[in-house]
Amino acid sequence: MNVIEYSLDSQRKAEVYVNRLLAYFLDPEEPHGMGTEFLRAVLDGLPAECGFQEDIHDLSDVVVDDQVRVQTVEDGEAVSTGIVDLVIEVPNEWFLMIELKFSAPDTQTEFYYQEATHVGGRPKTDYESGTYYLYLYRHDRPQANEAQFTNWTWKTFSSEVLQPFLLENASRYPQRTVAQLREFNDDIQHITGMTDQQENTQEKIALYLEHYEAIKDVSDTFDSRWNDFTDEWGRQLGEALERDGLGTYSNFQEDVIAVELESKTGSQSWKFRSSSSDWGMIFKDGWWRHTDELEGMIYERPDDRNDVRIGFHHRLGRNRDLAVGGQTLKVYFRNMGANDQAFIDAFADSFYENKPVIDDLLPSSAEVTGNKRNMIEATYDIDVDAHEDFFDAYVAALQDAFVDLVIENEELIATIDELYDEAIDRVYSVSTGSQ
Repeated sequence: MNVIEYSLDSQRKAEVYVNRLLAYFLDPEEPHGMGTEFLRAVLDGLPAECGFQEDIHDLSDVVVDDQVRVQTVEDGEAVSTGIVDLVIEVPNEWFLMIELKFSAPDTQTEFYYQEATHVGGRPKTDYESGTYYLYLYRHDRPQANEAQFTNWTWKTFSSEVLQPFLLENASRYPQRTVAQLREFNDDIQHITGMTDQQENTQEKIALYLEHYEAIKDVSDTFDSRWNDFTDEWGRQLGEALERDGLGTYSNFQEDVIAVELESKTGSQSWKFRSSSSDWGMIFKDGWWRHTDELEGMIYERPDDRNDVRIGFHHRLGRNRDLAVGGQTLKVYFRNMGANDQAFIDAFADSFYENKPVIDDLLPSSAEVTGNKRNMIEATYDIDVDAHEDFFDAYVAALQDAFVDLVIENEELIATIDELYDEAIDRVYSVSTGSQ
């Protein structure tokens, strides 16, 4: 902690100090003993406005760098350069660019987003899944100049991410790392002028340690059941729909349940995919295709990853705290981040050109977001009191969402079908009929 000297009167030194130490804690390769868990906590705690929607279950390929060179490259030559404080990335998949500020004004975020073409020597266009921008600042200072940077205060980072992480994990990590994290939190509060110190933090930690065995036993039991549920939700939803006479279900592939629906226009085939501990996919046949064989249908990512897909989903991993603590289910309609950028743009353009129509078709639980990826967001209560246990209540909420958005909303699905086919035709010059 004392390797880098700093003074509270020298904000520049403070920024360097915090930047390097935060990069150290986030980097799974560093010898702090936390692996990817602190990094995962930070990514999971990002503000919703950031739009971060990547799968963070497996972070084995993640790279964390500080003081990263950001450039505008024209004809192979760098014509302008800046240095951003932190970049977290999975090469060729996604990056999160973070600018840290305490007192100095923002002079670079517009360049980073609007003009820069390369990050750390790699073209931005190489990142297939997503690019995200975050501005960490003092609550009493100006926000980022560039509107595409999500503003996040040090106060919120400390109170909603760092302190809860310490409270939950103090007994699991090397004491030297725990002491460093606590000092780091105290230093952030001093540097940023925070006055609302968590005076009862030590009391909570002591209480946690006193009841550690009981808390661990209860937590482990729930974690085990949750892990089973991430594999079972598709089958349980299919069973519930069949039981209530809303469709018939069958095992289609490993981790994929098929559900057949009868509609006014004929039968529809839907798939529930539970192969991820985070992404619970719900999609109609024909909403997932290989870009080389657009007339066909696929149900998993091909080896060459040349696919284009849309669909509904719920986030088991990312929204677990919302589901368990807030007893709230979020269901999204998504234009997948790994789609070709040209398709993402074309489908989003058509979708929002038809926003008045889509707004009229949506149930009261759902709304159009304005985002290019998660385009519809629907919210449902997980009514634990009305069911035998939490997981039954979760499935019941999923069923409500599927009924609202699909079974009783044939016009919405038909509209999405049409927009999807139009976007494929526009981008790939191949006419396809709705499946």
